[in-house]
Amino acid sequence: MRIETGHLILLSILLLCPLVHSDLRAQEKTPVTRADSIMRQVIHQAPIYEHVLESYEAETYVKGRTHVPRKNKLLRYAYLVFPIERHPRDAFFEMSGLTRYDAPNHYRNEIVAINSSHLAAGRHYKEIASFVNLNVYSPTIYNKGMIMPLSPDAFKYYTFRQEGTDTISGIPVYNIRFTPRQWSQKLLSGNLYVTDELWTIDRIEIQGHSSFSEFNLSIRFNRDEKHFILPEEADLQVCYHALGNRIESDIHAAFRYKSISWVEEDHESRKLYSLDQTQYYTITSDTLSFTQDSTYWNSRRDKPLTTDEKALYTTGTNVVRTEADSSALTRYLQLGERLTSTVNRDYKSTRVKYSGLLNPFQLSFGSNGITYKQEARISKTFEHDRQLRFHPEIGFLFKEKELRLRLTTDWEYHPERQGILNLTIANDNQSYSSEVIHQINEILKDTPIRFDDLNLKYFQHYYAKLMNQIELMNGFRLSAGLAYHHRTPVKKNKDTGLDIKDHNEFTPVIGLTYTPRQYYWMDGYRKEYLHSHYPTFRIELARSIPDLLGCTGNYWRMEAGMNQTVRLGLSERLSYNLSGGLFFNQHNMYFADFSYFAKRYFPEPWGDRFGGIFHNLGGDWYNASDKYIQGHLMYESPFILLRFLKPNPKAHKYLVSERFYLSQLWTPVLPNYSELGYGIGSDLFHIAFFLGFEEFKYQSVGLKFALELFR
Repeated sequence: MRIETGHLILLSILLLCPLVHSDLRAQEKTPVTRADSIMRQVIHQAPIYEHVLESYEAETYVKGRTHVPRKNKLLRYAYLVFPIERHPRDAFFEMSGLTRYDAPNHYRNEIVAINSSHLAAGRHYKEIASFVNLNVYSPTIYNKGMIMPLSPDAFKYYTFRQEGTDTISGIPVYNIRFTPRQWSQKLLSGNLYVTDELWTIDRIEIQGHSSFSEFNLSIRFNRDEKHFILPEEADLQVCYHALGNRIESDIHAAFRYKSISWVEEDHESRKLYSLDQTQYYTITSDTLSFTQDSTYWNSRRDKPLTTDEKALYTTGTNVVRTEADSSALTRYLQLGERLTSTVNRDYKSTRVKYSGLLNPFQLSFGSNGITYKQEARISKTFEHDRQLRFHPEIGFLFKEKELRLRLTTDWEYHPERQGILNLTIANDNQSYSSEVIHQINEILKDTPIRFDDLNLKYFQHYYAKLMNQIELMNGFRLSAGLAYHHRTPVKKNKDTGLDIKDHNEFTPVIGLTYTPRQYYWMDGYRKEYLHSHYPTFRIELARSIPDLLGCTGNYWRMEAGMNQTVRLGLSERLSYNLSGGLFFNQHNMYFADFSYFAKRYFPEPWGDRFGGIFHNLGGDWYNASDKYIQGHLMYESPFILLRFLKPNPKAHKYLVSERFYLSQLWTPVLPNYSELGYGIGSDLFHIAFFLGFEEFKYQSVGLKFALELFR
């Protein structure tokens, strides 16, 4: 019996899910040690301690030092790679603030005062203020970015070893070493100090890494029975290294609790939280209070400054400006920085961001060949957070030798209701009309020539679209507008026997989008959506009106779809995107341009959670039919195939996650098209391979590569 390649691949997908976790389950079948027994007790108690706190408010004191032990002329580019200042230098700072915690896992930081030998940007201090915003008993920390050794599935990811026992106030405290079973940025290593019988964490030491950095975090918890799971002090050491430079930061934090509220009963599983999450997303004020009052800081410090820290204050406030380096290399580096770096400029209520004229990180490679894109964003904010935004884009498709232009203008006139008036002017994919498609299909009916072998592009497409969006109620948005399409022949080839001339369409459009129980927060007057546990449903209806402004299009178009991302575990996600559309009541020539089924010539960033596109499908097929149905699945996990390879810390530390893609398409002219893909993503880049199948028979292979670093 002959089995097609496509059938084998689809069968492997069906078998994938159980295989992904089977090896992990096998690893659990190891002899139970004393450390395992202790950790099972801790993991069993962790959900109770995770939800025992209702809220707390604490005064925080933070001090930190930045040291640059190794640097070269490329240090001027370091801010593009690291979350540091543009010109890092040895510096020392102190910061006081307020931290408020509200269940479940919501932190709010307010910076009260700062003293520093070298003032940095406000966002730098805000990032520092949030480094201890973690609940050690939670399965994950830092926005679900890392898996904790106290998670219910900890034995799948970690091994445990007892390294000793201390006695504190007559109670044994066990030192448990935990190490990851495989290398991943999602996993940590370190030590847990567990209090006997209570099975609480007395102290935790964590080591983690990312593409260009390593960090060590130590948190000591309060031993007072009234504060037994609250952090008392924390120390963080971070080391950044790249381009031959090394930057080290040491940060210390201490807490003084003003109020604590405990959960009297466990209603967490039944509690229905408010959809308005504003109180949890208020970070800090934009204005920072700088003070050098020694009396004030002495009252905030949990321990006196060291001699070295005092010396940094002295040298930092009396910095002598050194003579500028005028070497040729430095001048070239300065010029290179201006040409290749992303430019950000803020002036009062105006913000400008430009991708950089020769920025190599705007290059991408995919089924469309090499693409290069330039874009700028200009925004002006007015009273009540109303905002005017300009977003010009220009891109070049080297394979198609086509220049793409797009200008988007937004006037956010009602930010509380997401009221946005949008004007878009652009050129788009060259396409065929319905008459051309019909005649071509008739020609190809009795020949072995494929549709896309003709490589015909008869019409250049230009359009302008004016749309208005407004939220009718939470999660339910209405959009309506007008679109004008102008198509002109690329070449009027009389040899084809086809009557080709300019074609215009005037099309009113209306759409609805609804997400049940949509969580949101208010950033001032502006409402921003967060997440939902339910799918997003959308529908769009368009009617082309003939005999208006010289337009000849006369048809109806309707599309509908839904998409959602579902968490399957601590770090696994399954995203799906389903949609379909059709043209009906067509009376004249028209162009089958869909909204939800369209070619994307510039690769999407790795942060795109839904997929929803075909990577190998030629651009001609998107306009070849008057109806379609498509479905896309994307499974994401940091532990799919790479975990079966020999562990290599240097290689695995650059990888964040892996993805499997499965897409299916039906159209009348292409009734069974499938794509199967696999991708790897990191902080630096993402790369993915895709196989295309027609009727389960292999047809194509594609590669997608894009740099992520400066997006």
